[in-house]
Amino acid sequence: MSEPSNPKTQSNSNKSSRSRRYIIYLTIIALAGWTMASFDFNLYTLTLPLTSKALHFTVAEAGILSGIIYLGQFISVLIFGPLMDRLGRKVMFQLTLLVSAIFTGFTAFVQNFIQFVTLRFISDGSAFAELPTGLTLITEESKPKLRGVLYGFVQGGWPLGVFLASAIYLILVSSIGWRGLYLVGLLPLVLILIGRKWVKETDRFIDLKKTLEGKQQTTRFKADLQKAREFPFKQLFTDKSIRRQLIAVNSAWMLYTFSFVTTNVVITLIFTTYYYLTASQAASILLLSSGIGYFAYPIAGWYGQKIGRRNAWAISSVIMPILAAIFLFTARPGNYLSVLMPYIPLYFFSNGTFASPGFMYVSESFPTRVRGTATGFTMALIAASYAIGGFLFYSVLTLTHSIYLTWIALAIILPLGSLSILIGKNIPPNAELEEISW
Repeated sequence: MSEPSNPKTQSNSNKSSRSRRYIIYLTIIALAGWTMASFDFNLYTLTLPLTSKALHFTVAEAGILSGIIYLGQFISVLIFGPLMDRLGRKVMFQLTLLVSAIFTGFTAFVQNFIQFVTLRFISDGSAFAELPTGLTLITEESKPKLRGVLYGFVQGGWPLGVFLASAIYLILVSSIGWRGLYLVGLLPLVLILIGRKWVKETDRFIDLKKTLEGKQQTTRFKADLQKAREFPFKQLFTDKSIRRQLIAVNSAWMLYTFSFVTTNVVITLIFTTYYYLTASQAASILLLSSGIGYFAYPIAGWYGQKIGRRNAWAISSVIMPILAAIFLFTARPGNYLSVLMPYIPLYFFSNGTFASPGFMYVSESFPTRVRGTATGFTMALIAASYAIGGFLFYSVLTLTHSIYLTWIALAIILPLGSLSILIGKNIPPNAELEEISW
């Protein structure tokens, strides 16, 4: 039989007690961490031609490297998620960045392919775990009417990282080389790590932990204490309501990510190989698109807070294929502006308008007792979907021998499948977390 917390105690407060100043600080420090995680990953992408030449590995081996990195991301979030629900949000928030900083710095000194693979496996894996830890902290500490908007700013760290990586690459690579670029990225990571000293554990986690340890009789925040004592992954798959929501959000995220690989991950290869742009032109398109694309994140956070995050995602699932079709029919090989102009809105609606409401929808869907595990599980499937998306791109392109048919299949038709999000709960955007699930 379930053992919920005392309703009389719940009436005292189902709210976090943090001050506005602390919430602003937490938002900024989470934004900075996710920006540098993005910077590190995109720096790897931009410098890949240089590192492959210096360390003597082939294009095929580069493909293996990317697969290993996604494997590292998959494993890390599966580990960090349950640890968040057992050890706490704060300690994992520190640990993800610490590991990433150490191994990012070591990357500058690698001497061969094996060393490079090993360090990127650890560094990118821990950096990816930054996402569910920061997301969980913002979800549990923010007021309901602000959590979508605040996380929109945090998630906007991804295009900021793309922008910074592209800018620093274009400005400094000729003078300090790819090794120097990795060292440039190390200093901000260390400063952010120091800044996280003042991050506090969330009220919800402390409250639940004290009750489970017998240090208090009832919880301030409504919780199913009997289920909370079970292993987190067991709760995900044995609780019917959690399992149904897990299927809804993950099917949508996986179908979206399959398509994202084509429109964002291999896009510079498409620009240079099929539209005959130079590597610098391709980098400049990412620079401009990510700079403008940042604003999609807070904007989507705002209107997701108005109409509901599930509905905001569904709207993007329709808009993105339309913009992908416009790109296909207007971009012309060899014409920089004809590629740039339709890609900017495509980047805008294939990134922030999904990520900002989508990740918050995942986090608020699940109770505090498994929030870290559930978000970590979703991130693990997203990492796996990157690898599957790469395989789909290769397979469809090999089968059709046409970038146009590949684009139609993966960038125009496939994203419509992410409308499966509508199977999930329509969560009132201003609801307290315990009103959604406990």
